[in-house]
Amino acid sequence: MYRTFNCNDSSQIVKDLLIYRLPKETAPVIKHGTFSILKEGEKPSGFVVSDFLHERAFHFRESAEFDPGFDFHYGREIPTVISRRDYQIEAQAFLNSFPLLGVEKGVFSRIKQTPFRGDRAFDLFHLLENTYPHAFCYLISSAEFGTWIGATPELLMNQEGMVCKTVALAGTHGENEEHEWTPKELEEHAFVVDAIKETLDRNECVEIESDGPYVVQAGPVQHLKTDFKALLTKPNAWSIALDLHPTPAVCGTPRRNAIEAIASREMHDRELYTGFIGLFEEGNTNLFVNLRCAQLFRDKAFLYVGGGFTIDSIPDLEWEETEHKAETLMRVMKKIL
Repeated sequence: MYRTFNCNDSSQIVKDLLIYRLPKETAPVIKHGTFSILKEGEKPSGFVVSDFLHERAFHFRESAEFDPGFDFHYGREIPTVISRRDYQIEAQAFLNSFPLLGVEKGVFSRIKQTPFRGDRAFDLFHLLENTYPHAFCYLISSAEFGTWIGATPELLMNQEGMVCKTVALAGTHGENEEHEWTPKELEEHAFVVDAIKETLDRNECVEIESDGPYVVQAGPVQHLKTDFKALLTKPNAWSIALDLHPTPAVCGTPRRNAIEAIASREMHDRELYTGFIGLFEEGNTNLFVNLRCAQLFRDKAFLYVGGGFTIDSIPDLEWEETEHKAETLMRVMKKIL
């Protein structure tokens, strides 16, 4: 249903694809054009996607023309997948580094491989947007980064005029777990809440309001969520977004210490996972944290999943949490395998 492109001038062939659907919207936006690297100090205008530490951000430029023979771009390197046993070893070493590096919370991630036909990406997107109406759903393909798909529940920034909104989304239960939230999970959430408050204050926001924490369902998992609303005192939404990201929900705290711990123990490059993704215009912004996502190849998909560690974490339980999170995409993929 999405292959409805026209090309009248073969001299202006464009090879990149963008499809997205904002939460609660009824129809996706489909565009063809070019992804290019955002220059340092430059603000994007329109769709933008970044890597984990926004060392590379790509903005999208739409074109009126498209190659009717479009084929998806696939990555040149296969991501690193580790066994459960290796995960336990590396996650424990990650945890052991906390006292040495001064980390209070850190997010450790892994990659899960599953069979999948890359040419079914349009079908997968269609199912994702219908299965998760409250998520930001997208499908992007470029020679710059390959082909990625996702349905993320986490807002980084919504801006309308001078009103800014963001959320703390941290602390996870399985969808059918009914036990009380543990001190570890409550502490994990509090780290994110505190970091957001400090960031909004630091960027001269006023009338800061928060509501939470409360429990929300996000596919096969439940999260603790706190909503924030603030008033900007100057047009600095892009600076605030860069300051907010990466939050302790996907990185840890203190941020620099957590990044050092992640770099020392994770055995893969996060690429676009836990970067930000969405639309930026000063005065009209919808940016999200790139969670519940996968990189697609011709005959397989690689799902990126992670969990928050505090000093009380148990690696085996964190593995189970990543399995639950992977089900966000796995359940939908199984319908078209």
